[in-house]
Amino acid sequence: MGRDAGERDRNGPSRRLSLSPPPHTNDIGSGSPGTVASLGTISAVVVTYDSAACVSHCLVSVREALPDAELIVVDNGSQDDTVGTVRAATPHARVIEAGENLGFGRACNTGVEVARGSHVLFINPDSAVAEVDRRRLEELLMDRPFGLIAPALEGERDRRRAENSWAAEYFAHTFETLRPRGWRPRSRPYDEGKAAWVSGTILLVAREEFLELGGFDPRFFLYSEDRDLSSRYRDAGLPVRTTDAIKGRHAAGSSSAQNGFRARPMAWSLLGWIQYVSMHEGEREARRAARATLMTLRVLRLGMRSLAAVRWPRARRKAQQLDELLHLLAESASGGDARFCPDALRLIRRLA
Repeated sequence: MGRDAGERDRNGPSRRLSLSPPPHTNDIGSGSPGTVASLGTISAVVVTYDSAACVSHCLVSVREALPDAELIVVDNGSQDDTVGTVRAATPHARVIEAGENLGFGRACNTGVEVARGSHVLFINPDSAVAEVDRRRLEELLMDRPFGLIAPALEGERDRRRAENSWAAEYFAHTFETLRPRGWRPRSRPYDEGKAAWVSGTILLVAREEFLELGGFDPRFFLYSEDRDLSSRYRDAGLPVRTTDAIKGRHAAGSSSAQNGFRARPMAWSLLGWIQYVSMHEGEREARRAARATLMTLRVLRLGMRSLAAVRWPRARRKAQQLDELLHLLAESASGGDARFCPDALRLIRRLA
């Protein structure tokens, strides 16, 4: 599938993130010093954006399941009362107010750089820690090398996902835009014969390994940064694996504000995917993926408009959704933030 490590995109993370050893782990969290030597070496990093409705449940679950963990919240310029909610729910949490939307990966990197734990648990604000097997977790934290670990999630048989070519994933970025909002596609079982990647809903890493690899690639805004990170862990010979020493729960889609048609997260998902294809399969394949996807979305929009003309309400809504999605892609390509998904924006600008 992708290029090997020696041929990786030269514009990738070229510097090691700031690596300063945790000064003293015995002041992490609020637990007793006698337990800090084991579970107290975990720092939990939560990235928020307009997450007031869900973040307190997340933080309280971490505090209860991992009482000695350091809590770090990086807020990406929330317009609601996220920061106030965080301070009320967990007064001892360290809150970093970015003042702008840094994107998920950059914000995670910011949290890791100030973390004092030897290990970092990334957890989405709309997720929660449901259960911890303390003995197994203590054993897990002793593993060297550590790798990229995806704790179990309720409702998911396997956190691992198989690497596929862009052609195999084209359907998800085109025809699946027509699925009803309440319908969630059935997850496919992981193919043991393919390379694995894990989603960033909840991840556990060794801080030093993560920083040595450069952290999350800052070119991604909201999607595909976890897939890229998995690829770099594999290229470095580090394991990408799962564990049920920590079990989580995820309420997909409630971690950030969304418009009524989900067009904005759809747009960022598509841009992140094309950026990933460009970085790992090359610009030629990314251009083919972008062209095929945009053409299909335009055809689907035309079809929905035709059905809307015969007064099918759902078709009218879907036509509006596709209109908004294509508008957001064109708007981002013409004047979007060049820090994020630059290869994808350039390709879409040429095809617009």
